[in-house]
Amino acid sequence: MFVLAVLVAVAGSAVPAQAATSAPTSATAGVSWSRLMKRKLDLAAASVKLSATLPTLKAAVPARNADLVKAQMAVTTAGLAVVGVTAKDGVAKANLAAAKTAAATAKTALTVAQKAKPASRTRVAAARKALDSAAATVKKRDTALRTAWNGLVAARTTQTAAAAKVATATAAIVAANQAVADFQQKITGMPALIASVATQASALSRNVVDQSRASFTVADTTKVYGITVNKIVAYPFQHMLDDAAKAGIKMSGGGFRTREQQIALRTTNGCPDVWTAPASSCRVPTAIPGRSLHELGLAIDLSCGGKTIPNHASPAYKWLAANASKYGFTNLPSEAWHWSITGS
Repeated sequence: MFVLAVLVAVAGSAVPAQAATSAPTSATAGVSWSRLMKRKLDLAAASVKLSATLPTLKAAVPARNADLVKAQMAVTTAGLAVVGVTAKDGVAKANLAAAKTAAATAKTALTVAQKAKPASRTRVAAARKALDSAAATVKKRDTALRTAWNGLVAARTTQTAAAAKVATATAAIVAANQAVADFQQKITGMPALIASVATQASALSRNVVDQSRASFTVADTTKVYGITVNKIVAYPFQHMLDDAAKAGIKMSGGGFRTREQQIALRTTNGCPDVWTAPASSCRVPTAIPGRSLHELGLAIDLSCGGKTIPNHASPAYKWLAANASKYGFTNLPSEAWHWSITGS
């Protein structure tokens, strides 16, 4: 039972409160990507729990072995007790039989004394006394036999119970070893499974962008800690912010922008032409309206400590460079702050 309890506990995975309430509804590729990323993150969390539980399971094995040794010793002790009480029972039976024979002989002697001529009161009295003594001995030895028999029954019951404990302890050892083997197998297989799911999600990312361009509406967005993003990326994005915060990197940022906001940003950033000039020609690289993933809520400009992530040497960028891919996000190399599902 304890094995099942552990497995059930490990199978569970906490879902971020905000992101969980906003399932993606736009394109097929987006729905698939979102589901794959949720599975990947859930698998990663399960892997951590499995690894954390394994030492406890391993520690249970010696304890189960000790239980078996104890149970086996109890069986040996119970067996010796049965042998000893069986011997006492045999002696008690023999003693009772001898007492009954003596009583029969005393009874015959009394009868002879009573019929003897001339009658002898002394002889009769002696014979009666001998018979009474023999009867008392029979009664006493009958009690002794009952005591020996009850002891034998108790010893056999103890022996049976001890044997049952050996069986239980043996089964517990098998279960404990199997639990360790199962967890080790799952832990060993987790990296490949997680990598497979990640590869599937990565292969979909371009299709997510293409399909989102054809079907996106503002209704496809939601807020994660005040940052407006596409529902497709909400679940992994919130996980990323949560895990970064646990590592001491508290991030915020800007996600979704309307077409009008993108146009205004191009103007503010001094692009030579709002509609035709390449992003690199602006004072701050800014995509041509209609091309930015911000307009789909699939890109986020991240900040830390109230300031946009400035460069590749900043702690926030270093954390993201090491971890963001776990959540499906890739950096645009020219902009340390810009992260999206395709890196563009």
